[in-house]
Amino acid sequence: MLQLRFALRDVLDVAAHAVAAPAHKASFVNTVDGTTPGPALWFVGDDGLYLMSNGLPGQPHPGGGRLHVVYADGYRTAMAKHAVAGEIGGDDFCEPLPLLEPAPDGLTLHARLTAGLTAGLDLLVIDLDATAMQLFLADTREVTR
Repeated sequence: MLQLRFALRDVLDVAAHAVAAPAHKASFVNTVDGTTPGPALWFVGDDGLYLMSNGLPGQPHPGGGRLHVVYADGYRTAMAKHAVAGEIGGDDFCEPLPLLEPAPDGLTLHARLTAGLTAGLDLLVIDLDATAMQLFLADTREVTR
């Protein structure tokens, strides 16, 4: 299983864009199911492994150029993504992570991210393999690779 770490403060920045956006880009699932997209983080594997907002208009990168994305630590290139293809599957992907849909406990992903930062946590961690994904929040000092 691969453990991906994302800076929580940066993740919240792209999440805030998705929540505030007036419209949202449809994922493949939305297109196939005919459902209306809501605010989401897109977990993408192509030119690296990263999270981005599905908000429209897209969130510009603070430095200009491409859209703003938050890369997993150590996975900023297509080569880095393809180096772990055996663990996570070889195809490029885009997995929507809805921000405002309540989980069974009633909390949304956006609420969890916000509460985690308030509590002093600084990482969103995604444990990933070819068939499963689990998200959790952590403190850098407590997570080992």
